[in-house]
Amino acid sequence: MQTYDKLWKGIIEDLFEHFLRFYFPDMVDKIDFDKGFEFLDQELAQLFPEAGMDNRAIDRLVKVYLLDGSEEWILIHIEVQGYEDNEFAYRMFLYYYRIIDRYKKAVCALAIFTDNNLEYHPTEYRRECFGTEMTYRFRTFKVIEQNETELRNSENPFALVVLATLAALKKGKKADKAILEIKRNLMRLMFERNYDRNVIHSLFRFIQHYIRFSEKESYTVFANDFYSVYQPNHKAMGVYDILVEDARQEVFSKGIEKGIEKGIEKGIEIEGSKKICDFATTLINSFPEWSDEKIADLVGTTVAKIAEIRKAIS
Repeated sequence: MQTYDKLWKGIIEDLFEHFLRFYFPDMVDKIDFDKGFEFLDQELAQLFPEAGMDNRAIDRLVKVYLLDGSEEWILIHIEVQGYEDNEFAYRMFLYYYRIIDRYKKAVCALAIFTDNNLEYHPTEYRRECFGTEMTYRFRTFKVIEQNETELRNSENPFALVVLATLAALKKGKKADKAILEIKRNLMRLMFERNYDRNVIHSLFRFIQHYIRFSEKESYTVFANDFYSVYQPNHKAMGVYDILVEDARQEVFSKGIEKGIEKGIEKGIEIEGSKKICDFATTLINSFPEWSDEKIADLVGTTVAKIAEIRKAIS
């Protein structure tokens, strides 16, 4: 579950402008996209310290500037919910109250439900006491309810994110061969749209890891399918190479620009302890089945250091 949440939260950040245009079509003509966006992860963590204590993924809180020339901004609270939670509506209200109390700004809340229960779809929180009544409603988006044809016809890259999530929800016990064809169809749509290079790579990584195979070798087949189309001269990659390259790209995307320079077989050297911790943490979170010895060899540090980082994460 945590891996799915991380993939959603990551793709939201990678494709945030497309995310806004997909989920808030009524709002985009008021947004100043030239000013960019600011993800307020630290502010959100301070507002909700209990989220870190119970190991629940923290939501995305984003500052969006408007075109009217004012200094006003909107906080968009995004909740990716992949399981049933009887306290969910109350938690949404609690988030809303704390955010608006702290910042004194308008708050637009969206809950994205990625579960497969059609009967579970909370949309509001109500409270009443002897004539005093309050109702808090928030926007929702239930992935399992979406129309696949409409999504396939959409030019917005985020439609493919929803299609991939739908495919994962519906794949059941399909064999890897059938899952591979589903991923290939999504890949064809991605190339037909002729998206920007960064968009293509973000979508590929999401599709690759969100729709899961049973066998690791199937990840290799799909990745090589991708590279054979997108980079025809790219050498064939084994699953080991592909997984490490994905982890390496994730670290680079977070601003770590130097340090990973040597070949995989001889171990990857990283300058600076923060970079070592960042890269090791990415590998540990992405591939929990990997041993400390393998990760230490890739990162270029000691097994004891990896064990220390793994203990701190858990």
